[in-house]
Amino acid sequence: LLNVTEWNPTILGYYECRGVRKMVNTNLTVYRKAPWREVGVPAHPGTLGSSPSHRDSPVGAPESVVVDPVPQLAVGHSHELKCRVAGAAPIRNLTVSLRRGDEVLSAKTFKGQSQDEPGEVEVAHRLTAQRRDHG
Repeated sequence: LLNVTEWNPTILGYYECRGVRKMVNTNLTVYRKAPWREVGVPAHPGTLGSSPSHRDSPVGAPESVVVDPVPQLAVGHSHELKCRVAGAAPIRNLTVSLRRGDEVLSAKTFKGQSQDEPGEVEVAHRLTAQRRDHG
């Protein structure tokens, strides 16, 4: 479909069965997806003390995904990692995963959200520095 202007439209479909014309309603879910164009990535992805990660996306994708910078931490010290996603739609189908390399630190869904229009979410996770994080 092209030029969809509603976030949750209903499409009417018509068909004929044994000479009788029938109509069916179909609900369409419109998504805003992130085909990323990287602006900056951590110096060492997934390690503590990396630079902030920020990605900008083309029109039609979330406006931004920003992960706050993680300062260098001594082993055993902790920091709250935050990620903000703006302009995602529909939010109820969004999953935000925070990772350290291949390890999933946190994965949050927003199934309870009912809005169809783009919105903003924030996910937080407390990390504690470990020796293996040095990089």
